[in-house]
Amino acid sequence: MELNLFKAFVAIAEVRSFRRAAAGLHVTQPALSRQIARLETELGTQLFERYGRHVELTRDGEFLLPLAEAIIARTEETVSLMHERAGSGTTAVRLGATGMVFAHLLTPILTEFITAYPAVALELTEANDVGLEQAVIDGQLDCAVYTAFRSTRAAARHLLTEEILAVVAQDHPLATRDTVTFRMLAKENILLPPAPLNVSAVIADAFRQAGVEPKLTHRLLYPELIKNLVRTGWGVAPMPRSLTSPEALDGLVAIPFEEKLVRELLILYPWDRPLPPAARLLMAHLHRHVSPGGPSPGSAGKQAPDRSRRPRRTVEDSQA
Repeated sequence: MELNLFKAFVAIAEVRSFRRAAAGLHVTQPALSRQIARLETELGTQLFERYGRHVELTRDGEFLLPLAEAIIARTEETVSLMHERAGSGTTAVRLGATGMVFAHLLTPILTEFITAYPAVALELTEANDVGLEQAVIDGQLDCAVYTAFRSTRAAARHLLTEEILAVVAQDHPLATRDTVTFRMLAKENILLPPAPLNVSAVIADAFRQAGVEPKLTHRLLYPELIKNLVRTGWGVAPMPRSLTSPEALDGLVAIPFEEKLVRELLILYPWDRPLPPAARLLMAHLHRHVSPGGPSPGSAGKQAPDRSRRPRRTVEDSQA
């Protein structure tokens, strides 16, 4: 199977447009349609749904996308590494995330990545979610791991659905409960990170959707500081499950919400410019090591929505 068929498939999947993908690949739209028809024939499945001038991935197409990206990334990385070995090229990728996501989720995964690909220069930038989105749009980052809240102006793909738990002191009246409700916390001081971290907005919005206005008395950046304040009775703290491992809960209890509260972690990337090979390789690595085994209980099989605001009304029908 030719690599160009996978490149054609990924190009269309990224922009949701046969016309724009053809322009980016410098081929005609009929030629691109023939490539996709050939790929669908070889795989024995339909990869795109055509709704007039609207193009979307089928379920098989969604399944194929990270695999195709990995194939392309590995091939391009091999070429780049050989060029670098010959002294004619370099390989780099700029990744952003919040400090909490870097520290509690990505560190071991990125360590595996740099061990497997020592020639890749991995440049890490810590920022809040608002800053990460803008940095991807402005071209300062190739991609970023981002907590979703409503929509984003960048292209976005689902990475992980993570449950959020209510962290209380072990002597708190609610500490023995199996679950809590938002109304049970209505009179509690709610300790959250600053607003530019979208996890705060996700939590506050969930309270309000349940008809409870949360008492947001303190905005604190560092999770361990928040936990220390919870231990000493300053309030309760809804926190992502990655921050509530047993060894990190000395004197604390983490309780699930009765109406499951989750955050969605996305990979943001630009929809209006091509990704460098190393960035494609890193994105494929993150999907392999986070998505298959990472989702919280209850999220298996859930297809998260595409939360990007890429221009989708300009897509063209792909009749061969």
